[in-house]
Amino acid sequence: MNADVLAAIQRTDALPSMPQIVTRFFEITLEPNYRQEDIIQLLSTDPGVAADILRLANSPLFGVTRKVGSLQQAATLLGIKRIRTLVMGRCLVQGLSSTGSKLIDSSYYWRRSLATGVLAARFADHTAPSFREEAFMTGLFSDVGIVILARTFPQKYAPAADAYAPRKGTELTAVEAQCVGTTHPLVSAMVLEKWTLPERMALAVRHHHDQLLPDGLPEGVAELTCAVHAASDIARLLCEAPHADEVARICAEAMDVVKLDVSVLKSVLTAVERDITELAGILKIDVIPSKVYGIIADTVSHMLAPTA
Repeated sequence: MNADVLAAIQRTDALPSMPQIVTRFFEITLEPNYRQEDIIQLLSTDPGVAADILRLANSPLFGVTRKVGSLQQAATLLGIKRIRTLVMGRCLVQGLSSTGSKLIDSSYYWRRSLATGVLAARFADHTAPSFREEAFMTGLFSDVGIVILARTFPQKYAPAADAYAPRKGTELTAVEAQCVGTTHPLVSAMVLEKWTLPERMALAVRHHHDQLLPDGLPEGVAELTCAVHAASDIARLLCEAPHADEVARICAEAMDVVKLDVSVLKSVLTAVERDITELAGILKIDVIPSKVYGIIADTVSHMLAPTA
């Protein structure tokens, strides 16, 4: 990333700071002999965090087959690493929600981000089940760099913000590079690194718009990146009113990226709106309503129909 751009971002308050509970969580889990009870006690000090973690743990998106009634159960069923990812994700959403940008329609941004996260998790269910929670959080924060750049460079970034708006066919990263000398995937990766989220997530975010992935990526990164790439493309459709031909082309290309049959997308779409509505409530964010799920589902069904 351009050093001047990085310095400008770090000089502003655009990067959300890490709450104390997240910092302490991270400190505890770095101790070689930490106890699960210490984590439970820490989370219990913030009733809001505790309640939201339980609601997230009980979401059908994360595949828990029985009701989670306590933090102890959540930690046992999901594991401390997954709980840490959920805690950080929940707090990062709050930090971003309080530091938005007038250039970006926050309701559109959050619906598109939630759709990306939900779809990435559903795709990971088929390609890398152990990374389901990471896929959700990676998709959710894959575009956080857009908000950071818009806040840091409100005048320079205006053309890119316009390209991000619904029904714009412009290649966003190309506009960003021209306007501010960097792109939102690079900034998004920097945010995840700053928050000490797993390296896999930062790498997947960094490369989720790449046409070709670099060689030598760590385990799980390629699967995570492809899931987010495909999810991002389809999420854009879910937030707009695309033509049927465009839907067919983008859906086919996206499922090819993630190496799944289009029939998987048909089953995934039935749960996407429910997941988005539920998670928006848990994370306390507003999203724009969408009326295009039926259009896309019908198009996908037509794609799957046998030809005479």
